Amino acid sequence: MPLPGSRPAQSPRWAGRGTAPALVLAPVLALTLALALAGCADDKKKASGPPPPPPSEQPEQVVTNAPGSKAFDTTTGLRKPITYEDKVTVVVSDIRYVRNTEKGPGEMTGKLLTIFTLKFTNGSAQPLDLNKVKVVARYGSGRTQASPTSYANLNDFYGTVAPGRSRSASYAFDLPRSGYGSVVLGVNFDEKRKTAVFAGSLKQ
Repeated sequence: MPLPGSRPAQSPRWAGRGTAPALVLAPVLALTLALALAGCADDKKKASGPPPPPPSEQPEQVVTNAPGSKAFDTTTGLRKPITYEDKVTVVVSDIRYVRNTEKGPGEMTGKLLTIFTLKFTNGSAQPLDLNKVKVVARYGSGRTQASPTSYANLNDFYGTVAPGRSRSASYAFDLPRSGYGSVVLGVNFDEKRKTAVFAGSLKQ
């Protein structure tokens, strides 16, 4: 019983508002923050892991193979190699023709296709970037541009070529027989070098 004039003793619970919740929530917040930081660190570890391996490259005999194609009897002037000052060489290594019998979206069924196989040889001391190779074929006295098309597993150039190494790829065009007497093939692969131009004629 309290003495006269004295205040009642406070109960053992927290008297001040907000004091108890703050003390109780502090450990909870600390634990939540720790778990969140741990999760972020784990995500960073996953993100900074080794990158996925690049897609496997197909052998050149696969990406340049044109089933059913035949070699021209004569290919005058078109096979002369072009070598740049840094010893990078590009050459038309093979020219063939085939009647396209494949059917499907984008296929030129029934067309006589001309297939040019190009070969880059990197004689420089730096990697050769072939990701921007552009090939244009023209024919006839009016230099009509031949329509590019796909055939079999033919694939464009891509990636880089190490010093001392070579790489080939084939390109198919709808080039009519009437244009065989004058054929020009232009190959551009970067902004530093002039377009490699191959000119000549074809005969079956």
